[in-house]
Amino acid sequence: MMPSKQYLLMLTMAIIFCRLPAWAEEDTPSPPPVQQQDIMTLPTNSLEPASEVIIVQPESATEEPEKIDESPGLVDQVHGELSNGLMSTAAWLDSFFGDERYVAEDNRSYVRVLYDAFQEERSELLLRPALDLRLVLPQLEKKAHIVFSAEPTEPPKGTGTPVAVSGEQTATTEERNFTAALEYFIRSVSRESFIIRTGGQISEGQPVLFVAPRYRSLVPLDPWDFRFTQEATYRTDTAWQTDTRFDLERKLPHDFFFRASIDGAWYESRVGYFPNLVFSLRQAIDASHAVDYEWVNNYQTRPISELTEIALRVRYRHSFWRRWLFGEVAPQIRFPREMNFEGIPGILFRLEMFFGR
Repeated sequence: MMPSKQYLLMLTMAIIFCRLPAWAEEDTPSPPPVQQQDIMTLPTNSLEPASEVIIVQPESATEEPEKIDESPGLVDQVHGELSNGLMSTAAWLDSFFGDERYVAEDNRSYVRVLYDAFQEERSELLLRPALDLRLVLPQLEKKAHIVFSAEPTEPPKGTGTPVAVSGEQTATTEERNFTAALEYFIRSVSRESFIIRTGGQISEGQPVLFVAPRYRSLVPLDPWDFRFTQEATYRTDTAWQTDTRFDLERKLPHDFFFRASIDGAWYESRVGYFPNLVFSLRQAIDASHAVDYEWVNNYQTRPISELTEIALRVRYRHSFWRRWLFGEVAPQIRFPREMNFEGIPGILFRLEMFFGR
């Protein structure tokens, strides 16, 4: 049975999340000047081919296109780009959900603060804050970034396990604990990018140095897109790690977007290879609401090749109240082999603040 304090905390977060849209209508900020560079403005030179875009068409030849709301922030800036056909479906959804595919190549300064509350059946409540800070150096023509991040180490024993999809699983391990790093963009265009990260980390009280080159290639296969990402990380504590990912994706009717991903991780300090097969169907409801339906399959190759877990998750994400504030609810159910594939339900509440320019 869930402890009373934890139950009250989860219930309070659920009530707050449900009430936030109503509060937002009562306290809408006044619009800034149109020419102002607002926070969370997403670049129009997206990471996807120009052929795959969200375009808002008039219902008839005589009807004018829908006018863009002039209230500030991500909602309106993104809606404007969607309406004018300037942003691809994949890039917008990856940016809205904070996907590693987009964040790793984002060429802007920002501060990102997250607070997660996760509860799984037969487990204790897990609370996880995280901080990510990126500073772009204009003196180097925006090719270099200074990155600071801080988050807890692995979840404590007795807590549940939030579902991790490919974009989260292949995030480099230097993003745990406290990290200070320098990123240098050797090449960054829509079809290809090559980035090198190097820096230091305080991991479990010990200093660790690392270097992590990352390469990404995008090949249009109309109407599909094929994406290949390879990252290799060397750390002074655990030696080499490689992360490989293949994505096959396309836009579907009615603002749906489908992606199938195969990714795998190899660690010099561990035995075997750890592949994953992930299917994701995302829906852009409007410029401030989106839903992600995920089916995750985790495998291992040692001591024998086998399926270790199946997981299903639905993520509902909403930009609300303030232009820098996001809320997310993600119910899930895991079927781990160690539990004879018995279903274990759980739910994640996330509050996120994003300040960028």
